[in-house]
Amino acid sequence: MLKTGGAFVIASSCFQRLWARDLAQSDALSPVVDSVTELPLLKLRKGFTYRSFSWAGDTMADGSATPGRHDGMAAFSRGDDRMVLLRNHEQVVGSKIGGESVPTYDDFVIPAGTEGLPDGFPGFGGGVTAVSYSPDATPVTVPLLAGTANNCAGGPTTWGTWLTCEEIVLRTSGVGAKDHGYVFEVPMDGRASGRPIVEMGLYRHEAAALDPKTGIVYLTEDNSRYSGFYRFLPKNRQRKYGALEEGGSLEIMRVRGTPNADLRSPSTGDSFEVEWVSVKEPDHDPESFDSDAFGGDVVGTGRSGPYIQGENAGAARFARGEGAWSHGDSIYWVDTAGGAAGAGVIWTYKPADSRLNAFYVSPSEAVADAPDNITIHNNGLVLACEDGGGLMTESGEVARGTRLLAVNKHGQLIEVGENNVMIEKAMTDRPSINPGDYRRVEWAGATFSPDGTTLFVNIQTPGITFAITGPWESLAAEQSPT
Repeated sequence: MLKTGGAFVIASSCFQRLWARDLAQSDALSPVVDSVTELPLLKLRKGFTYRSFSWAGDTMADGSATPGRHDGMAAFSRGDDRMVLLRNHEQVVGSKIGGESVPTYDDFVIPAGTEGLPDGFPGFGGGVTAVSYSPDATPVTVPLLAGTANNCAGGPTTWGTWLTCEEIVLRTSGVGAKDHGYVFEVPMDGRASGRPIVEMGLYRHEAAALDPKTGIVYLTEDNSRYSGFYRFLPKNRQRKYGALEEGGSLEIMRVRGTPNADLRSPSTGDSFEVEWVSVKEPDHDPESFDSDAFGGDVVGTGRSGPYIQGENAGAARFARGEGAWSHGDSIYWVDTAGGAAGAGVIWTYKPADSRLNAFYVSPSEAVADAPDNITIHNNGLVLACEDGGGLMTESGEVARGTRLLAVNKHGQLIEVGENNVMIEKAMTDRPSINPGDYRRVEWAGATFSPDGTTLFVNIQTPGITFAITGPWESLAAEQSPT
């Protein structure tokens, strides 16, 4: 274990002052009206504007309804100002996404009225949609993959596909369905095979980050206090759709010289030399199973199969792995419950020197509360989606919604946006959207357009995608402390 010395203490103290200054400037955020609905759905910094689109319930191109629980997402260019967003939907149970022509991994259903299960099981409602987007046109949403479960985050490839990750472990093959807890590759043209990349492991997947230099895929695990950090070495490293489906080998991170290092509570600046150990059986059963509505012991609990193997080989332990993104020479990824305050850590891993660094550690929930999905601007600005439920008053009122937070290259934390979604009355053009206060709901799926002008991001419930534009360069610039 390698840690910095006294210089870090001084730097940390400086960063704490910077954080306190930034977060004291709560008036930097103010309500901004959505150009589409004319509702003040977001609070943003001066100079930023936005539009909402592809709400849950909106009609997709095939006539079916846009699914809800918008989550992980990536933006791909189609030339000029046209883009395609590939977007996850973190649903387990529900109607199948899209119509019969949509590629489907698991079409298992139990009809209502079945003995022992009077309500039946309508199917696995998770999957992926694509949104064709242009600033001057009406966005069009199409379904790409159905029959998956709890599609949380994922990650883009350099050849224009999306890796969608199931954040669940189900051995439902024992009741006539297929197993869940895998990663799937999804192209934007609707040709998804629906085949899981089993050798990426059976565990509560969160995100995937592809190293464009090596073709290695880095993977996070969101499994409470027993989470590992993994990498997948593909057999076929051609940059094309389907190559990853040919399989490969799975490995888990270990701190060199410190078996079973507990990295759940680092400090900003901590640095570790790491290595990788093999997970020989990536599809191994988890520690235990619980019963559920299927009537059998199929819901994976406790340590995952890959984690158990890694633990036996001395793998490092994290709190709850979440978002991941590749940028420059590093893989950025989040431990959303890490740090002494349990409020979140942003790690960077540099493959070239096998070093893991604690880039940012939240000192408290008031400063940054459970960063989740993460993305990086071309200018190096790190943008994180808060998932801590906002700030409540003693009387139980919402004092602050969840936020979009940025960390610039100087370590300064900046509030970019705040969830201000309050639907006070029924929306005549969106009858499936229930009135309510959604300000405590998480942000998800942050991703910049390839040219860096637009941030696309979701509010998971009621299910809204936003395009936010503004002076991103000014946030990345150095700001002198006061």
